[in-house]
Amino acid sequence: MKIEKIRIIIFISFLALFFILEIIVPRRKVEVNKFKRDLGNILIVTLNNMIVYFFIPIVPIKMAEISLENKYGVLNSLELPNVFEIIISLIILDLVIYFQHRVFHKFNFLWKFHKMHHIDPELDTSSGFRFHPIEIIISLFIKIIAIYIIGVPVIAVIIFEIILNTCAMFNHSNIKLYNKLDKGLRKIIITPDMHRVHHSVYWNETNSNFGFSVPFWDYIFNSYCDKPRDGHDYMKIGINKMPEEKYLYFPGMLLDPFVK
Repeated sequence: MKIEKIRIIIFISFLALFFILEIIVPRRKVEVNKFKRDLGNILIVTLNNMIVYFFIPIVPIKMAEISLENKYGVLNSLELPNVFEIIISLIILDLVIYFQHRVFHKFNFLWKFHKMHHIDPELDTSSGFRFHPIEIIISLFIKIIAIYIIGVPVIAVIIFEIILNTCAMFNHSNIKLYNKLDKGLRKIIITPDMHRVHHSVYWNETNSNFGFSVPFWDYIFNSYCDKPRDGHDYMKIGINKMPEEKYLYFPGMLLDPFVK
């Protein structure tokens, strides 16, 4: 079975699992049109995948193959045991994504596109893949450059992409984890309650909890926020000045970065 098919099967399996858990044990009462939101977010990820598939000639896995064949990158020159190469690659790529996220919040040009992710009026599993196509393209090139410089092995890229997609869906999900479980889990992974703070309308909370899989970078670089000031049940999701409703959903959300 081809790698891409395996990734799709894993993606759909976790997507279905998280959707079911959101129905069984929801964290927050959903006040907005869930079907309209979810459909728009699914259409966005479909569009993004089509753009990458048809218009981007080099994807992360292909760059890893090129680096290996030509001995590009630090790890390809060191010739470490495979297991060490994989672990090092996963750690560095995770750190790259953390700082990339901070940069998208720091610079206005990048924030315009990343903002589409934050104007989602509620959070659930589908929010994990709600990103503007231009942000996806920029992120893709950052990842490709990192893979080239590091010399990330192909298997590490595959593992990282699976972790990235799964964690993004999980930490955006509207799944209730009981306090003891949440506190235990957030020592090693980012839980929905931890990441929900990042989607608060308060700017200081928006600029916290940037990690996507493990919480260590937020702890180390002092960007961790334990909980929202208004509590998880009553906090407002979005940004301080939300755009018109037509820009919150597909296809209007694609135009939001270009509207003053």
